[in-house]
Amino acid sequence: MGIFAFMFITLFFLLFLGVPVGISMLGTAIAMLAFLRGIGNIPAEMIAQRMVYGVDNFILLAIPAFLLIGKLMNGAGITDRIFNVALAFFGHFRGGLGHVNIVASMIFAGMSGSAVADAGGLGAVELKAMKDDGYPEDFSLAVTAASSTVGPIIPPSIPAVIYGALANASITRIFIGSIVPGFIMGALMMVVVFIIAHKKGFSVHPKKPFRQRLGIIYRGILPLLTPFIIIGGILTGIFTPTEASAVALFYCVCISFFIFRSITLREFAGIIRDTMYDTAVILFIIASSSMYSWVLARYQVASGFVAFLAAEVSSPWVLLLLINLFLLLIGCFIDATPALFLLTPMLMPLIQKYGIDPVHFGVMMVLNLMIGLVTPPVGTVLYTLEKVSGVPFMHITKAMLPFYIPLFLSLIIITAFPQTVLWLPDILIG
Repeated sequence: MGIFAFMFITLFFLLFLGVPVGISMLGTAIAMLAFLRGIGNIPAEMIAQRMVYGVDNFILLAIPAFLLIGKLMNGAGITDRIFNVALAFFGHFRGGLGHVNIVASMIFAGMSGSAVADAGGLGAVELKAMKDDGYPEDFSLAVTAASSTVGPIIPPSIPAVIYGALANASITRIFIGSIVPGFIMGALMMVVVFIIAHKKGFSVHPKKPFRQRLGIIYRGILPLLTPFIIIGGILTGIFTPTEASAVALFYCVCISFFIFRSITLREFAGIIRDTMYDTAVILFIIASSSMYSWVLARYQVASGFVAFLAAEVSSPWVLLLLINLFLLLIGCFIDATPALFLLTPMLMPLIQKYGIDPVHFGVMMVLNLMIGLVTPPVGTVLYTLEKVSGVPFMHITKAMLPFYIPLFLSLIIITAFPQTVLWLPDILIG
């Protein structure tokens, strides 16, 4: 446990100093090896090999594809079409644009798999529409932040791909198992919007005529087909989740360039550049976490951690409660992606020992870390909305308070009732 304490404390100390996550993880691993072996006895070839091994995984090819899909949807203005479809069906309820915000995020979730992409792209459209309609700014920001957390739950999901690769779990089952939890989250958030809207007396808009709705659906039908292509192809066995990302990307490029003609080659080049940068950052974190995890495994830190908890915890439900509390705490300080790389290899032996289904645990873990995206002090989504809106970070955090209720309630339901995750993949896949 001494090695575990040293590596954990050192890592948090470096993160507290503002050192980038990948460098912090790599530096901690090298510092531990230097302490145990001596600085002159660390073969540089071994470090390079372990880092390369960490990114040598076919599954990880889905990450840049899904990143590019999200950025392309935002850059090509396709998010406007998605928003309009949701508006046509939910805009006439009291607090309608709050409901539209959530539904549009659930639709966009089937394309980008990223909470930050949702908040930065679709969120800007949603905030402008709500401001123009006279909604309070704090309510608009809160519902936008909360709804963006659905992005990495409803498939496709970049965190689910990362978890599946690290845990050696079926990404197809994780994708399918995430659908019901995503709808639970959306439904509970809409209940909160309904309560706030009636309490504050938000306006009600007239219901759009049926013919007008059909026209809006017609203009948005092609983007709406994207999640069906991804999930349908995976379920029918036509392609794997990794191949699905490439097929969906090709489809999005075609409709952006040749059908909507809403993006130029210069704009596309900028999107490619941004995607390459984000992919390089993620892959460096993966490589560094591979080295960090190898040190933990090499010196049997993970097995010691498992043995310690096994001696103290007898029930898998108590274990899940402790892990939930631990992940919620970690999510406040570490972004979701590095947290997955850091914690998945450490927690999987525990999950296996207690007979917890890795698909159920994966969805639970991702939801936990998504809550961290809207929780200070890190709160990546909150910082993204701060940049989009110009509203101070703590003001957005305060406005978020009512929406933590559906997020935590969703987590409790998913943790306590594994069939909310496992039911659909058991039926569709077996």
